[in-house]
Amino acid sequence: MADTHKDVTEISAGRHPVVMGRDALRALERALRDQASTTTFILGDENTLRHCLPELLAHVPTLREARTIVVPPGESSKDVVMASGIWGHLAREAADRQALLVCLGGGVVTDLGGFVAATYKRGIRCIHVPTSLMGMVDAAIGGKTGVDLAGVKNLVGVFHDPLGVYIHLPFLRSLGKRELLNGLAEMIKHGLVHDAQLWEDIRRAPLHDLDALTPLVARSAMVKAQVVSADPRENGLRKVLNFGHTIGHGIEAHSWESPQQSLLHGEAVAIGMVCEAWLSWRLDLLPREAYDHIAAHILDLYRPYRFEHAADHRLLELMRNDKKNSAGQFRFTLLTAIGKATVDVPVAPAQVQDALEHYRLLVRV
Repeated sequence: MADTHKDVTEISAGRHPVVMGRDALRALERALRDQASTTTFILGDENTLRHCLPELLAHVPTLREARTIVVPPGESSKDVVMASGIWGHLAREAADRQALLVCLGGGVVTDLGGFVAATYKRGIRCIHVPTSLMGMVDAAIGGKTGVDLAGVKNLVGVFHDPLGVYIHLPFLRSLGKRELLNGLAEMIKHGLVHDAQLWEDIRRAPLHDLDALTPLVARSAMVKAQVVSADPRENGLRKVLNFGHTIGHGIEAHSWESPQQSLLHGEAVAIGMVCEAWLSWRLDLLPREAYDHIAAHILDLYRPYRFEHAADHRLLELMRNDKKNSAGQFRFTLLTAIGKATVDVPVAPAQVQDALEHYRLLVRV
């Protein structure tokens, strides 16, 4: 249930609150005053500390004495080596179990920072202040943390709920079009698996207009929070949020091996959604008209990713490491309608290859 007062909306994401609205950072200031921490650290990448930290400190004066930890921007920072470096930094600063880590950044920072907080001294507290659209609608909400290992997305991780997630929408002004589209992919996913009206409203929204996008961001974050609240540890319903991610994670990891066309997470998930919506149709779960509708809109928004048939073996290899699989078998979340999904659908490797081939045909010039 949402608790709304003044210019703040607070909703439950199961084991932590999500606070958004014009006064979200003032709410963070009030929450910090109620927390007894020995030392406070702010983790961010070079970009967020440059563009967002001044605004955070202007609204949250309690953080002005916090110590900053800087990581390079990008997915390459989300690994065990970087986590180890932050553990060492905390140890050198004599951070104890009453320390607080404020994660200011996009999905990389909140995933990495949450993982560090979960594991340092068997767990310290953290707060997420997402600065990217991806972080606001997805990555920061729900207590999932993780780092990449051996070229596999989020192979090592743990659930660790933050004290709260504080969404300050004006941070979106610092993002370029590509970063906005990166997060929009997760908003599209939320509509496709849970809220058909959200899908329609996103499809019609002028994406260059942040004022028009803002209420959709809030609705998308609410979808994520509602699903997580119903299933905090992904035993059932929360699996619907994996739509587009089995193939998407494989595509994303494959793109890291080709730096000239490295993809952002949302760009890869967009490709994954096209492929997995097509699988939904081929397995007689989704009407063809719905698939065509989905594919046309996504392909119109996102640049194509071109890969040859010879890459399929490597892509399948990367997908086999996906944590959603069971007993060596691919398990997918697929659509039954726009706004509805079903989970744990077994899909044969040959069918996955067919979906990849279909995508290649769609983007072939």
